[in-house]
Amino acid sequence: MVIGETMSGSLKTELVIPSYNRIDILLNTLRSVRILYPDLKVCIGLQGHKPTEQEDEALMMFRHLRLEMFDEPCTTRTLNHCIQSSDADIVLILDDDAIPHFGWLEAHMHAFTQDLQLAYTSGRIIEFSKGRSAFSEYTRIHAEWLFGIFLGAEKKINGRIIGWINKLGLILSNYDRPGICMINSPREGNMGIRREIFLTMGGFNKNFKGNAWGFGAEYGLRLARTRRFGRYIGDAIVIHYEVTTGGSRQATKIQWFKDYMHNNKVLISSLGSQSWLGALPRLIKKRFFN
Repeated sequence: MVIGETMSGSLKTELVIPSYNRIDILLNTLRSVRILYPDLKVCIGLQGHKPTEQEDEALMMFRHLRLEMFDEPCTTRTLNHCIQSSDADIVLILDDDAIPHFGWLEAHMHAFTQDLQLAYTSGRIIEFSKGRSAFSEYTRIHAEWLFGIFLGAEKKINGRIIGWINKLGLILSNYDRPGICMINSPREGNMGIRREIFLTMGGFNKNFKGNAWGFGAEYGLRLARTRRFGRYIGDAIVIHYEVTTGGSRQATKIQWFKDYMHNNKVLISSLGSQSWLGALPRLIKKRFFN
């Protein structure tokens, strides 16, 4: 069986990786993907500077790869184009600095083949360098307990909320846990989508810009209004290196925060003005402590 073409049935699969001005990082990710999945179809959404002749030759050495290029960076526009132009039934999305673990693709696909109505999946993300302080974890646990009183058990793993956004705009996420549960707020850097539903919903919101923070949560909210939810898959593991150079981090700190503020406004427009209450703590944290 060729995983890139069929997986547990007749579902066609393609991987989409958006990347902005860091081809060396992208090439490393592609090598890692090819070790695990030599026949998986891959679409690269390359934004910003065009690759040099040497870089272009390095990219073209990978089999089953198509390259879509964009002069101006826009994550959601890039993803929308790559997904719309795909002939796959299920499209996987991966950050260009995230390395999949053994069984990553199989875990995503198993969920889609077991539930033919499943709109999207989001997998486990292990941050290579970042960790939470004891105080941060203590605060999170108590916030989850408070806001999780009215959430059903199917939306938690061992009492912890994995990926949920509430009407106050508070995003509760623990995407480094083993297990399976329902979510309404996916992490976009390790995500699977059913393309037919994606196209019906109009794709990702093009109003997000720069770092594009929150576009997955906004997509999840639109789906939730139609009673469609996603599934967190703890066995679909990637190691996220979160490289400190390149990508959206090429913007100055002030510009990065302006884009972050703008993207919060886009997300809040889907929830209502009361959701500024939940947004305020993360805005303060990003502005003064990141």
